[in-house]
Amino acid sequence: MTKSSPQEYDAWYDTPLGSLCDRLEKEAVFALFGDRFKICPQLVLDVGCGTGNYTLELARQGVKSIGIDSSFDMAAFAKRKAEKEDLKSNFVVGRAEAMPFKGNIFDGVFGITSLCFISNQELAVAEMRRTLKPGGDVVLGELNRLSYWALLRMIKSLFKKSSYRGARFSSLETLKRLLQKVGFTDSKWSSCLYFPPVNSSWILKQYRFFERIGKIIFPKGGAFVVVIGVKL
Repeated sequence: MTKSSPQEYDAWYDTPLGSLCDRLEKEAVFALFGDRFKICPQLVLDVGCGTGNYTLELARQGVKSIGIDSSFDMAAFAKRKAEKEDLKSNFVVGRAEAMPFKGNIFDGVFGITSLCFISNQELAVAEMRRTLKPGGDVVLGELNRLSYWALLRMIKSLFKKSSYRGARFSSLETLKRLLQKVGFTDSKWSSCLYFPPVNSSWILKQYRFFERIGKIIFPKGGAFVVVIGVKL
């Protein structure tokens, strides 16, 4: 994998395409996660938090959140963002496959576009389950390997610097099987991002048309897939 700086990584969200993708992905994630996570006290872990995109969004919604990332630079950058917004999120440097937390302490665990960069995905999800309280939710969101977005990103990574070089994308069925294998149950899912991945104002203005048609014709074929499982 080619490493991006935190600044380069975060710059994606400032583009028209990145901003729209982020909004639609968060709508899909939080629609599945529901409102019960807002019942205090709640503690949610964001695994592979990067620059804190979801860690900070949870904090904005009143949820106590902790982000963990293997990169010190990413975690430090996320911490500075939290301090700038006066958010109470905490950040830890550590590996998803061996997290420095006790078992059964989190009410929810997020893993959003992080599994694709982890070599032992099963072990990472098992760690997520270990740290969850019984009845807690795990939320996995990934770039769908069955979408043309994934194909384009893999081709692009062959010719220019890309954080997706060497990434292992997952399909919705792959994520569901992984959750079941590790011991989660009651999985719900969603998919979005059916429009072409181009920074064209005209294309992006038509995104609702692409999303509506895509969900009808290829309900599991959006570029982003998210699945939620429950620890019994």
